Amino acid sequence: MYKENGFSLIEVSIASLLIMLGVTGYVTLQSEYVVSAAKLNLRGVALHLAQEKLTDLAYFQQLSHIEGVGSYQNIATNLGGSIPAGERDVILSSELNLQTYDTQWQVENLYYVDTNFDGVADSWAKVGEPFFPVDLPRNTDLKNVHIIVTWLDINGSSKQLEMFGSIAPIAQSHSFQAKYRSSSALAKP
Repeated sequence: MYKENGFSLIEVSIASLLIMLGVTGYVTLQSEYVVSAAKLNLRGVALHLAQEKLTDLAYFQQLSHIEGVGSYQNIATNLGGSIPAGERDVILSSELNLQTYDTQWQVENLYYVDTNFDGVADSWAKVGEPFFPVDLPRNTDLKNVHIIVTWLDINGSSKQLEMFGSIAPIAQSHSFQAKYRSSSALAKP
């Protein structure tokens, strides 16, 4: 009996088809990874811009308005800090790769008020709510900040990131941590 060695045309065709499907799947998966990484990078930059703005607003030096000095009193919707509201171009990897981000923020003033008339403040109130103070104190007790960063992703779709924070009327230079930090807290690891 005569025995043939080798592969038939059908076997070679099926093997080639399987290899082609595997390579196509791998290339498609790699391109999806690249697109996902690019989208994640854009979102990371937006998160950084939102954190940067919240820190910028919280780093005031005075409570009351003084021209040219960051003040707690000047923190309002799209006002305050050294970073202005609006669009800004960010260089992602080279000058050819610019991305425009739009940063806006809304500020809501809160006052700590006495709602059960026992002479002790016990609840937060904002404009339009019951117990909102008739005689406003010189400074707001707390400012809630809502930061919104928008951009276009690599597909041209509009994306948005929101961050919330609160700012109290205590300048960082007057905080307990800044005044009383120990020398061991300043030591490098």
